[in-house]
Amino acid sequence: MQNKQGIQLALHLSAFMLSLLLVISISIDTFNGVPFYDDANYLNLQFWICVLLILLFGVEVYNADNSWRYFGNHFIFLLLIVPYLTLFNWWGVELSSEMEFLFRFIPLIRGYISFTIIAYWLLHDLTAGLLITYIVVLFSFIYYCSLIFYVLEVNTNPGVRDFWDCLWYSCMTATTAGCSIQAVTAVGKIISVLLALAGMMLLPVFTVYLTNIIRFGRIKKDEQAEGEQ
Repeated sequence: MQNKQGIQLALHLSAFMLSLLLVISISIDTFNGVPFYDDANYLNLQFWICVLLILLFGVEVYNADNSWRYFGNHFIFLLLIVPYLTLFNWWGVELSSEMEFLFRFIPLIRGYISFTIIAYWLLHDLTAGLLITYIVVLFSFIYYCSLIFYVLEVNTNPGVRDFWDCLWYSCMTATTAGCSIQAVTAVGKIISVLLALAGMMLLPVFTVYLTNIIRFGRIKKDEQAEGEQ
């Protein structure tokens, strides 16, 4: 049983690392001024990473105690790693720029699901795992939004000079502190709303985590005091 859990953990770790490779590829293209949504190399890289993720999913299903039940419960994993853009390209399906963004980031969701599972298994604490996952997802979301905001606004927004302006904008918007940079494109405005919502979602989780730490600390202190009496 423990051997199978170790294999599953290794598979989820591999899926997370492959997703991280996609993030690095997107970042390199952006920093070099290459729009990743027009980059054939990124499209090919995403295709082969999706193929590897599908193979890993097949190994997970085969390694599970009940393969059919595991497949049914984790079918969404398979939907997240289908190379949609390559299939659309083969079928001649044309997408809007907004839909291009959506489908290019879908495989990265699989990586964060894997990270969540890894965090729970390693920490053995649901609250701590949830907090770390929310923090990683929030900062990753801020980073991705910065990349997308940069690609969309750099040539149309006079307030956007480079990527670091976009990163500053995303951080200030997520903390609801406000920023002098204002979105001018429709997608940029949507990103502004999503960033504010994502920032507000972290605060309750962080508050719950701190409350639990304080509460359990007091309980432990009271138990020690009772034991001394």
